[in-house]
Amino acid sequence: MIFHLIEDLKRFIPDDASPLSPAALRALVRGILSPGFEAVFVYRVFRSFHQRKIPAQPIRFLVERFVESTTGISIPVAAEFGPGLRIHHLGGIIVHPSVRVGKKCTLYHDVTLGTDGLSEDAPRIGDDVLIGAGARVLGGIRLGDRCRVGANAVVVHSFPDDSVLVGVPARNVRAGRADDGLSSSAGRG
Repeated sequence: MIFHLIEDLKRFIPDDASPLSPAALRALVRGILSPGFEAVFVYRVFRSFHQRKIPAQPIRFLVERFVESTTGISIPVAAEFGPGLRIHHLGGIIVHPSVRVGKKCTLYHDVTLGTDGLSEDAPRIGDDVLIGAGARVLGGIRLGDRCRVGANAVVVHSFPDDSVLVGVPARNVRAGRADDGLSSSAGRG
């Protein structure tokens, strides 16, 4: 848990700043006080309890509901997020319990990571993925490493590494190449 939290906090420090510079410390304090980090912190603490099978109810229920109502962010402990999770802005983030996400994921406000309503399968998302405001990533799909999901995109098909996804339904516009995610190499699951 501590390693994950440290990596989460490192995401607030600009890449070009020395870790102890005034600019880095200001960014870190702003990050620690942000609603997104509040939700991530509560998720990390109770995820640690969940993994170690340490009973935390009813305290966990009460704290999670408080965080959901104050931040608008719902991350169940069964969901898996690698180190370096960063949530920009307040609210509207809903995560299904069976979602699996790699390291250095960035979520903006009003994002849903969930099922497609046809099955209980949820997305598998690679490392260093950015999911823009209002995006929906739905179903038992796979997003590769370094994907960028544009604002309000609805992703219902798998896409390979380095995809840039826009539209409803989302299509890959990386380097001027349109790919609707339906080809056999990038199909569902």
